[in-house]
Amino acid sequence: MAHSLRWKQNHGAMNSRSKRLASVAVPAITVTTGLFFAMQHLIKVDDFSTPDLPTYEISAILEKPVIDDPRPPKVKPKRPDAIDPPPSNPPLVNEVTTPDGDFGDYFGEPPANYDMGEMDSILPKRVSAITARTLQPITPPVPMYPDKAATRGLEGFCDVHLSVSIRGEPMNVRAECSDRVFVKAAERAVKRVKFAPQIRDGLPVTVTGVVYPLEFRLKQ
Repeated sequence: MAHSLRWKQNHGAMNSRSKRLASVAVPAITVTTGLFFAMQHLIKVDDFSTPDLPTYEISAILEKPVIDDPRPPKVKPKRPDAIDPPPSNPPLVNEVTTPDGDFGDYFGEPPANYDMGEMDSILPKRVSAITARTLQPITPPVPMYPDKAATRGLEGFCDVHLSVSIRGEPMNVRAECSDRVFVKAAERAVKRVKFAPQIRDGLPVTVTGVVYPLEFRLKQ
């Protein structure tokens, strides 16, 4: 009996709930349907056409852009001013005086009490195949005129003291000049000279005490 009563109560509650749900659902469906048709009417477009878009012509060949040349313009070099030519070589000595006579080793008198017979026993015996000849330069010296002397118009002379080896080469050259400006030029000129060796008893010998005079004269 109690079970039957409880079922009736539950069934009545469910019917009451269904009625309330139906009373709410019907108006909601009606409102939703109305809103759907209203929105469709609002968004309806009667006439629509696409606007004309602008057209652009593009050339198939691209033009090379113009770029300013960064290099500076060429400047024509200026011709230098004319300069004076360098001075010419100093003039050669116009006159060279060569000594005369035989240049021997010894000039003077023999010592006192000198007996040649006593010396014969110790002197070497040589066969004189070639006669003695005078000491002469193979080529005469050609000194250069000093610039200082030429500028000042100075002339002078020198006595060049030297020795000549067995090969004809000058040795111990020393010049004594009227002016010191000629000393180096005179010594340099004589050092370059090749002499014919002095021959004694068929053999070349060293000659000492030679004095070779030189004169420095400007061309007139």
